[in-house]
Amino acid sequence: MSAEADKWSEGQDLLPRGQSKVTELSLGGLSIKVKTDATPALLRQTRDLVEARFEEYSSKVKGISSHQLAVLVAYTLGEELLMERERLKSLKKKVLECSEGLLDRVEAELSDLV
Repeated sequence: MSAEADKWSEGQDLLPRGQSKVTELSLGGLSIKVKTDATPALLRQTRDLVEARFEEYSSKVKGISSHQLAVLVAYTLGEELLMERERLKSLKKKVLECSEGLLDRVEAELSDLV
């Protein structure tokens, strides 16, 4: 998991239900106004992550427009998200299997005591 992702505190990333605000998102000289329920802290963390990746790729990939670079960043971040989801799914499965094994052992020990 990236250091940027470690900063996120789950459950506190959104404004209370029904509240949203319009904010301007900018990247590589491009900007768009969107309505969002993300907190200012989440927006800053997201901006920092995306801008860092944009800068990283802009120094490595020459001769493409800001639009093309933004697409590249979007696809690579999307790919990373999907890989993290799969990793999390696998981890949850492993934790469940270990928990069930432990529960079976505890139940066996308890039945021996009775």
